[in-house]
Amino acid sequence: MGRHHLSSQINFTNVNTTQAAQTAKQWTEFLLHNNFNAGFIREIDMSANCPAIFDNDGNKFCINFVDNKQNYHKKKAGIKSELISKALGTGRYGLKVLDLSAGLGIDSVFLAQLGYEVTALERNPLIYLALNEAAQHAADNGMSLNLKFEFGDSLNYLLQNKNKTDVIYFDPMFPEKTKSALPRQEMVFFRNLVGSDDDAAQVLEAAMSFNGAKRVVVKRPIKAPQLLNPHSSTEGKLIRFDIYGVRL
Repeated sequence: MGRHHLSSQINFTNVNTTQAAQTAKQWTEFLLHNNFNAGFIREIDMSANCPAIFDNDGNKFCINFVDNKQNYHKKKAGIKSELISKALGTGRYGLKVLDLSAGLGIDSVFLAQLGYEVTALERNPLIYLALNEAAQHAADNGMSLNLKFEFGDSLNYLLQNKNKTDVIYFDPMFPEKTKSALPRQEMVFFRNLVGSDDDAAQVLEAAMSFNGAKRVVVKRPIKAPQLLNPHSSTEGKLIRFDIYGVRL
């Protein structure tokens, strides 16, 4: 069972357990059902705690909330003190957060660790699967998070969903760097996987009128242009949080 071809497009390797085979089958069915283009994926290695995804250039992509301590076990000052939490209102508008762009799940996990109840959307089917696998692995290892991931396009969700939330958080893909230094391998892979968020301003407009939301927060690089004119901003050294739609 070392190599497992469940479709002509998706190549799973090291499928050495029943659980790994079951996961590979579920992933294949989900990716095919959602018309995922796997042409640039070389393989998905099932041997580790989280599936390791490799592109044709050998770049590796893996999401692991438990073992990746640098990204998912950050030191926390608390819900009242962290910059991202201050932007969201430190809980005074409510603790339900809708994250419109889960991505690697770093901010979603962090917010859940601070005490927020987070629903995070991801529209890329492969990233969504990796996030759900990471969440299950975290739960199996006693990492309790008030966090759930949902698959879907954020704009469609905002226009069609009737579920209420207190605050909305949006972290669109950052603008391309103009300097010659390349991002980390994972970031190169991630950018190739998700592309650019060309509809970011449209998503923000929909978020500002979403059912029950009292505040919308957009994460941007410190010098990046605003998507729309914000009510206010909270700045760190490298990151800025633009705040919209506050209803006191």
